[in-house]
Amino acid sequence: MNGFSGVSLTSLRAALLSLALLVAILPSGPAASAEGNLTGRLLIAVPDLTDPNFSGTVIYLVRHGATGALGLVVNEPMGEVPLDRLLGTKGPDGEQPRDGADGFTLPVHYGGPVEPRQAFILHSPDVLPESSVKIDEQIAFSRDRELLYALEKGKGPERLMLLLGYSGWAPGQLEAEIKRESWYLAEWDESLVFGGDHAAKWQRAITLYAPEL
Repeated sequence: MNGFSGVSLTSLRAALLSLALLVAILPSGPAASAEGNLTGRLLIAVPDLTDPNFSGTVIYLVRHGATGALGLVVNEPMGEVPLDRLLGTKGPDGEQPRDGADGFTLPVHYGGPVEPRQAFILHSPDVLPESSVKIDEQIAFSRDRELLYALEKGKGPERLMLLLGYSGWAPGQLEAEIKRESWYLAEWDESLVFGGDHAAKWQRAITLYAPEL
C-alpha cells in the first residue's frame, strides 16, 4: 500500500490517543493453551484468495477463541512518518514539553480493514509496560503509546510495529474460512512478523509453509 490512504497526521495522533480505549477487543491475558486455540499463529492467504483486503497477506493472530478472532496484517507498510511529528510537542503526561530525539522515522502498517483509524502496537517483550499483553516469549500486544516515547529515547523494545486497523472474525468465522482452505496456518516466525522485507514476506511464507505449490 502506498501512502496513508487519506489518513492525516492529525488522525494518526488521534489513533495513538485512542489506544487506551480499545479494551473490548484486546486479549485480557496470556494466550490460552486450550487445544484448537490459534492465538500466536500466522495466517497466510492462499494464492487464489481474491478478497482485496486480504489477498497476499500474512496475518499474526493476536486473539482467537469462542468470542472470535483478532489479527493484524504484518506485510503491508503504508508509509513512514517522523516520530517527532507523530508525537507532537508534549510529553507522555500531556503537559510537559516533549524531550525526545528528532529525526527518528517510524513505519506505519496496515493492520486490517476494521477500525482503520485505530492504532495497535506489536512489540518484542523485552520492554513490557503494565498495559501490554505478553502473548508469549516472542511477542506482546500493546495499546500504550508511551512505548513510542521510549523508542524515541532509545529505551523502547528491540522490535516494534505500529499498525492502523485490524482484521476481525466473528465466532466460528475464521474456522469456517480455514476449513474452506482460504488460509494456510503457520507457527510463529519472527522474520515474517518483524522482518523488513515486506514485499517478499507472503511469497516466502508460501514457499515455507505450502511447499506443495
